[in-house]
Amino acid sequence: MEVFHYPRSELAASIVRQMTPDPIFGALSGLHLAAPRRTGKSTFLRRDLAPAVLEAGKFPIVVDLWEDRSRDPSDIMRRRIGQTLEHLKGAAGKVLERSRLRQVSAFGFSVGIANLEPYSGTIPEGLERIGAEVSRDIVLVVDEAQQALVSDGGMNTMFALKAARDAMNQRQEGPRLFLVMTGSHRSKLAELVLGSKAPFYGGSVQDFPVLGKDFVRTLIEQVGAARNVKITLDDGVAAFETLRYRPEAFMKALRDEIFEAALSGEPINLRRRAEDVRQDLWGNLEAELDGLSGVQRALLEALMESGDSFSPFAAQTLKEVAQRAGVGEVTKSAVQQAMRVLVDHELVWQPGSGRYAVDNQDMLDMYLRKRDGA
Repeated sequence: MEVFHYPRSELAASIVRQMTPDPIFGALSGLHLAAPRRTGKSTFLRRDLAPAVLEAGKFPIVVDLWEDRSRDPSDIMRRRIGQTLEHLKGAAGKVLERSRLRQVSAFGFSVGIANLEPYSGTIPEGLERIGAEVSRDIVLVVDEAQQALVSDGGMNTMFALKAARDAMNQRQEGPRLFLVMTGSHRSKLAELVLGSKAPFYGGSVQDFPVLGKDFVRTLIEQVGAARNVKITLDDGVAAFETLRYRPEAFMKALRDEIFEAALSGEPINLRRRAEDVRQDLWGNLEAELDGLSGVQRALLEALMESGDSFSPFAAQTLKEVAQRAGVGEVTKSAVQQAMRVLVDHELVWQPGSGRYAVDNQDMLDMYLRKRDGA
């Protein structure tokens, strides 16, 4: 049975329309789009955006920097460039048929790159070669682009992409290069555009739209027709919101509730099922919190409360942490040690000296929703 897919053609078309040198409506400097994990972003890139790019007469390349997190992002990028060039070799001449382009593109999206040799030239040279082969603009989509921050090689890759973009877009003739960077951690993705030393300094991070009511309506109508069950749109939307707009979690909740209702003879209660799924997730997160010391947990909660204004060594923070932890005093050295543990546990991310952000976005969501009674 084919996996359910809700097409987002209008969103794909709106992004493709920005792949133009138009000084007002174009996005020659690139797009940076952030969305929480498991909200359908990567599926959209492959099944909606890439085909729309191809239909618009441009050549899409999708690189997922989380495809193999044991590899350096620079290695992944070079392997994807090498893979694309390898599959363009057999084309005759510089003008490729649409069917051939589609075949090359589809291959690149579906086959892993772990066993492929990385491209040996520079990244700008590789992209120039691809542009020359296909004789059309390239749209390079880098999914989970924040992974570039893990290494010097990854950051150098981002600077190389900027150099390639500038070289290809500032010349009089020839294919242009458009960049679309997406990520599941907004603060991390912002490191690529904020600060004068960032590779894409001057850009901005935009929120990638999550799926909404139309997705829920389409899914429950399709499931209802197949299983002869009735689920109201209001229940579906409420359940989807409870699960933070994550289609995979929502489809699992829907599937499990229909199955158990059929066995028990009880009415379908999708809202309750979604709450149960969320409680399971929160239970795991609470167990992780319970494993922290009092000072570590107090610091994490203070960070989740303060956001960008968090300053762990400020006098007021030390006082608040001591009160949260139920101790008389907290020293700066104790805070430093506790923050190191939180970073090691991937609960906190440290983008720079004295700067911190919540790394586990599910933990942040749970904390804020519980605090607000949501």
